[in-house]
Amino acid sequence: MAEALHHFKKELETELENILSYWVNHDIDDEYGGFIGKIDRFNNTDKKADKGSVLNSRILWTFSAAYNLTNEPAYLKCAQRAYHYFIDHFIDKTLGGVYWSVNYKGVASDKKKQVYAVSFAIYALSEFYHATTLDDAKKYAIDLFTVIEQYSYDTVKRGYIDAFTEEWTPMQYIRLSAKDANEKKTMNTHLHILEAYSKLYSIW
Repeated sequence: MAEALHHFKKELETELENILSYWVNHDIDDEYGGFIGKIDRFNNTDKKADKGSVLNSRILWTFSAAYNLTNEPAYLKCAQRAYHYFIDHFIDKTLGGVYWSVNYKGVASDKKKQVYAVSFAIYALSEFYHATTLDDAKKYAIDLFTVIEQYSYDTVKRGYIDAFTEEWTPMQYIRLSAKDANEKKTMNTHLHILEAYSKLYSIW
């Protein structure tokens, strides 16, 4: 049993390295910063594709978590790259929250505030703080928590409203994609708020 578990552990370590090395080798955007927004199944890149806040939060979380697990400096370097790009381009420093997407130059292209995306940002920033103890990362995570509580929390019926305009006005069309129900509150968003708040609680 011990030998089988050791073999399985090695397989998982190899799989993790294979997955992360793909992103390091194929997705870093050396021309415009951050990470490339679109790659097809043949590894052809579209360097002028929009960049989504959810994908970039997931990249930040993944490399932060990988560094926390392995102490591999290359993973920390990617996490730092993701962090600085996310803070510089996705955070709305005037009205709070995060933009849904930016264009390839890093300018906001879809300014709506999906609480789903804000939650992923909290989750990622909290993991990055765990990797670096960078005070600004914790501050940004707390600020995003504050805007969710201020604008999204339903004080009458409880729970959290899914989507808002740039100015935090509730939207009529709020679905994440065409396959999702156009509902004011969804399990998907609540699940990721729970995930984000749990991780934030571990550092704050």
